[in-house]
Amino acid sequence: MQKPSWLFLLLFCGVALIGAYQSLFQIHAMTSFVRFFALSGYFLLCVSLIIGPLVVLWPKEFAQYVEPRRAVGIACFVFAIIHGLLVLGPRWGWDFGFLLAGPGSMSTIPATLVLLALALTSSDYAIKVMGPGLWKNVQRFNYLAFVFSSVHFVLLANGLFVQVNGRTFVNAAEVALLLLGLATVALQAAGFVARRARMAAAKPPQAKPEGPAA
Repeated sequence: MQKPSWLFLLLFCGVALIGAYQSLFQIHAMTSFVRFFALSGYFLLCVSLIIGPLVVLWPKEFAQYVEPRRAVGIACFVFAIIHGLLVLGPRWGWDFGFLLAGPGSMSTIPATLVLLALALTSSDYAIKVMGPGLWKNVQRFNYLAFVFSSVHFVLLANGLFVQVNGRTFVNAAEVALLLLGLATVALQAAGFVARRARMAAAKPPQAKPEGPAA
């Protein structure tokens, strides 16, 4: 099995586990679908961001995952859009005023716009039209999407614990995704430091100015 195939297998297993976890709770089907697409979208977003620093830290092992990362980002956008449509439609009856109800809801507006821009430019044609430099700068907005999505996730999450039939359980799915989000931040920081160190090492040493002649 080729290395990129392992990535998609990991994504399939992660999304399947989120779906299986949601099926454990006796809640309304629509609520279950809303949570499934929300958590799966955040999972895919984190994975798409983790690939970059992994390539910087261990290029030999992870360089092959750079190209499939675009497909992961598009899948994240699709899951996020389905989540949003389920919330706005069946749950809120297309009352867009819900988006202004608080920071947790308002954060979805810039997150969705950024994900839309990234999805529309995630193609070889976009790279050709925009040029590699501009295209790469646009793709860097995925960090903003992560920030706004994390705000949405933390403020509107169900909490670290859930009540089922009068018993309290750890909310495993949201705890795991919270840890994944923290790991994403940590890896981004490690990748940034490693990248700066390599750039500094690649710079030619500056010649020392000669002193005045005796």
